[in-house]
Amino acid sequence: MISTDAAILSAIMVTSGTQTTPALPGGIFAWIICNSRKRSPIGGWLMFYYWQLYSGSLMSAIFFGINLNSYVPENFNVPNRFVLFIISAVPALLLLLIQVAVATILLTVRTSDMLLLLRWVIAVGIVAAVVEGVIDVAYFPDNLVFPILSSVQYLLWLAYFFRSTRVQHVFFVQDWDTAVNSIYPPKLKIAI
Repeated sequence: MISTDAAILSAIMVTSGTQTTPALPGGIFAWIICNSRKRSPIGGWLMFYYWQLYSGSLMSAIFFGINLNSYVPENFNVPNRFVLFIISAVPALLLLLIQVAVATILLTVRTSDMLLLLRWVIAVGIVAAVVEGVIDVAYFPDNLVFPILSSVQYLLWLAYFFRSTRVQHVFFVQDWDTAVNSIYPPKLKIAI
């Protein structure tokens, strides 16, 4: 039987290399670091989310700069295609910026209100990925893999932010310092 952590790790690794995720082996390295900090309030899968968000944002900025010519209308034969490309691509980039801003504020304030806002941003990301996928099916079929992977990633993180015990204790109950001992019991050290 596969553990929940292994299933989530496998699913997230499948989405590695998308617009907001680090590619393997960086993802494995990040997971090792995040797993070693699982007793910290921002550790484990929550730290992996932030690692993925920030490294993915950096990669998106780099690729946006490299492919800046893709956002020029003269590169499209039909003006309609440029508009569809913008409708398809720009919301994902804007949502990534908004997600980074909200998640960063959440790190600082650690309140349930900011967590609810982050959940909504992730949910809107799912809708934007579906719209992007519909446009890509008809006009940009070579790009269809990106909205599919983004949708899977958004769904996994949204499920995490609803189901995680860590998220509940850090942002809602705000008792991680005491709850951590029952979730991850301290390792007993044998004195010799």
